[in-house]
Amino acid sequence: MANTTLRRTVILGRPGENLELREWPFLGQLRALGRCPDPARRAWEKTAKARGLSAAHDGRLQEAIRLLEQARIELPWRDDEVEANLNELRAIRRLEKKLEVRPNDGPTLITLGKAYFAQERGDAALDCFRRAAKAMPGSAEPHAMIGLELHFRGDATGAEEAYREALRLQPSHSLAGLYLKDLLRGDPPGGGPVAGDDAGARPATTSSEESLDPGTVAVIAAG
Repeated sequence: MANTTLRRTVILGRPGENLELREWPFLGQLRALGRCPDPARRAWEKTAKARGLSAAHDGRLQEAIRLLEQARIELPWRDDEVEANLNELRAIRRLEKKLEVRPNDGPTLITLGKAYFAQERGDAALDCFRRAAKAMPGSAEPHAMIGLELHFRGDATGAEEAYREALRLQPSHSLAGLYLKDLLRGDPPGGGPVAGDDAGARPATTSSEESLDPGTVAVIAAG
């Protein structure tokens, strides 16, 4: 059974961790709207921010960037969710252009896949990770990310196979090891206990250069 945990909370940490501020304001606003009459909900859905986030989720990159830039102008305060999504979407656009020139560049495929993953675009993410696995046959990271995406989908057999392949290639791969344990316990990714981890955060990658924050993605894309 597929779980409903947002993918970006695994890559970026739970809401409020790692300076990741997008989740709390959005969910809080939705909860408030849930207590309002239908006209209030319809009004929210017509805002540039709501339409931009919806376009981002559907993969309509240019439209999403345009609407979120409009929301930035309209909002009377700095909205961290809007800023973070804009940075991420612009990075995706740069990475996609980079792949047009070098379609089999493994590190770019992995980074773009993680960006898609954080935007809840699971099919696009999985395609990137599988292409990266072919481009980098000796690398564990693509297989670990394939396992993570399949884990989210509830494909336990496929996820276990991918995690074990990552560990065969790199026995010390922390993401594959931790999430395989979660899988075997029947937990979602990041759902199990971590010894000595008071904050409950889960490492998302084995290298700080591979972690997905907008600044890192932008630097990689610009290179």
